[in-house]
Amino acid sequence: MQNARSWLAAVAAVALVTTGCDPDEAPDAKKVADIAAGRSAEAMRGVSKSMRTASGLSSLNGLGEAMARFGAGFEGVPMPVLPTGEDGAALADMFDADDTDAQAGELERFLRERVFTEANIESTEGGATVFRLKGEQLCTDGREPADADCVRAVDEAQLRIRATSEGDDTLELELLIGANRAEPLALRFLPKDVALVVDLGGLKSAVAGLDAEVAGALPAVMVGQVELKVTKESEAHWIVSGSILDALRLELAMEGSTFAFSSARAAPLVAFEVDGDAKRARFELDLNTTEVRVPYVGLAPALQGKDWTVSLSGVSYAVEATENQTDFVMENLGLGDATSHVKLGNDTLFSLDLNEQSGRHFDLTLTRGADGAPLLKVQPEFDLVTHFYLAPLMADAASEIPAAYADATYRLRLSGGAGGPSLRAAPANASTGFKGGLQVVTGELLLSAHDTQVTVAQGQCLVGAEPATGEEGSLLAYLRQGSCE
Repeated sequence: MQNARSWLAAVAAVALVTTGCDPDEAPDAKKVADIAAGRSAEAMRGVSKSMRTASGLSSLNGLGEAMARFGAGFEGVPMPVLPTGEDGAALADMFDADDTDAQAGELERFLRERVFTEANIESTEGGATVFRLKGEQLCTDGREPADADCVRAVDEAQLRIRATSEGDDTLELELLIGANRAEPLALRFLPKDVALVVDLGGLKSAVAGLDAEVAGALPAVMVGQVELKVTKESEAHWIVSGSILDALRLELAMEGSTFAFSSARAAPLVAFEVDGDAKRARFELDLNTTEVRVPYVGLAPALQGKDWTVSLSGVSYAVEATENQTDFVMENLGLGDATSHVKLGNDTLFSLDLNEQSGRHFDLTLTRGADGAPLLKVQPEFDLVTHFYLAPLMADAASEIPAAYADATYRLRLSGGAGGPSLRAAPANASTGFKGGLQVVTGELLLSAHDTQVTVAQGQCLVGAEPATGEEGSLLAYLRQGSCE
């Protein structure tokens, strides 16, 4: 059964369609096989080639080197070092050309010989052809005998695929499960792309029809639709995207409370585009309001019966890389269009706002200064404000709440300067004893907490400091403005 599911998932992820159908005529087995098998194999090879192109872009290697140099300047500042890695090499290995070609060939053969065949046609219904998927076909690739347990599971599930003509160059494949023919999945083939749509309500109904015990463990509320889409713009230009078509909502009963998750419509949620001819890759993320609610499980009587609520207003950014690119821009960086927060019951323990007074988004550019060193610029500004109100947690004796977070507001703002504010890493200097820091090249850097603030003027550096006695609880006690030499 696992093998069968894997093949179906592969079809969903990579299939493309090009032939048209008469909407009043049921498609025959050959037409469906040509679309599902031929275009699936083509898509696997095309996407794989594009991924190898993206991993080989020299600009990505340059970005890694620049980030490593930028991170090295933080030696004297008590902050995490920016990570670097070899993701490009790993990506190329994952999409090896020979391996992908072999897998594509196996998938094409499996679909043509074992799924979309004349022998598997159960009926034609108006403009639709229904294929009955049998365990003896799905549970083996034909080279070895089918596993008996797999055959029994597939046959008991009563799996079918309904192929429907929807007009010129379009086709829809729907997976039907059980005697009631629940419809959890649909493959919608369009001239340039294929979309796999998963309906959570239909998925729950399908599981209920197969195994009541398993269905009982599923969330009581399970609604929403998600989509995975592959688009072919040209032989070397592919886009893989994912969307939340209908808002997601899950609610699972827990002892004395409920776990709940929700996420608003986002179309697309993520998109990865590679144009091999232009030597260009682009990634976009645009998550809308998402919330998680879980019960408090501590022992404090005053807090029992309350729920934790984490509400993220959103996350967005877009980044693009081209061959021989020297400057990198992350566009539309943001955390949604409202305040994000963490609550316990009705108490807001933490809130976060980004650029509340300047559009809630910003662009970040990584370039090189006149001396060749990496330089970070932001437009219009970076203004992050967080508020901690953790005093209610002191009711839990197991919680150790630093006084600095009982009721405090922290702010980090980089603003002003000709052409926008900018920063660079200032490397350590052994001859002067300078341990490294973060230099404000243009504009001003402001950090504040309570009634304390650290201001770093243009040309100066943010460096580490030894806190005075009694100031160890304040984050700003470990930072100060200083010379960059």
